[in-house]
Amino acid sequence: MNAPVPVLLVGGALGAGKTTLVGRWIAEPAFAASAVVMNELGEGAIDAHLVGGYAGATRTVDGGCACCAARGAISHALQSLAASHSAAPRFERVIVELAGTAHPLPVLEELAGDAALAERFALHGFAAVIDATGGVRALEEAPVRACVAAADVLVVAKTEHADGAAVERLAAGLARLNPHAYAVHVRDDAPHAQEIWDAAAGAPGRALRHLEALVEDGTGHDVVVHTLHPAPVELSGFCMRLAALLEAQSGAVLRAKGLVAVKGRKGPAVIQAVGRALHPVRTLKEWPAGAAPGTLRFVTRGVDAAAIRAALA
Repeated sequence: MNAPVPVLLVGGALGAGKTTLVGRWIAEPAFAASAVVMNELGEGAIDAHLVGGYAGATRTVDGGCACCAARGAISHALQSLAASHSAAPRFERVIVELAGTAHPLPVLEELAGDAALAERFALHGFAAVIDATGGVRALEEAPVRACVAAADVLVVAKTEHADGAAVERLAAGLARLNPHAYAVHVRDDAPHAQEIWDAAAGAPGRALRHLEALVEDGTGHDVVVHTLHPAPVELSGFCMRLAALLEAQSGAVLRAKGLVAVKGRKGPAVIQAVGRALHPVRTLKEWPAGAAPGTLRFVTRGVDAAAIRAALA
């Protein structure tokens, strides 16, 4: 490794679409040679099996946010990539996706404060992903505001699913929080990895923006993560029970994501839910290599695992 490998951090709220975007970026031919580090809440990998990766150059940081419970784990994951770099095909960049509850500043400070790591990896920039369908409500949470304030580039995702006037109001709110970052509005049907990569490197006033992000910091995390390992399910009935749980616990179940075994099918169902909205369920032809046989993760406020299990039984 003659020159430091550039690292792009990607943050944003739970369900903003970070994993989908990362998977789409590394699927673009020009970005195929990208290593990926995924910070996942709870134990066990889910997102890493959904995005793929380059020649095995994917690392999972689980067990909590990289800013607190799993602090230091991003550095360890990068060191692991560096150790494998000579044996594996060369990767040209690293994309690090932070958990949806993570505050970016501790991770940014972690990377900046490790001189040995800086010889191998250089911070290219920080991209904050904002869900356009949430409108200005997306900016009500302190961790989201902190991500926006610290960002080099603001990636406004799912714009094709949002009202144009709402997107304009969101853009105005983002500009008030961070007038220095570049804003890139992206659609599902258009390549945009290079545009975001270029924008992340060019925003001025990075040190000032990090100070502003510190002001937007909240009082800590108030979420609890429950990881379930359900037995194979009958899919339609399971989805009905899950939708009923999301409706009954509106505001308390923030996110659900996982790979669930389905009776009579070889591959798992991919479960994605944000708030009360259960996304259309798709099934994979086969289980991703190394995936646990059924893992479903819930990010909640004030809901215990027993209540979730009872609702899904």
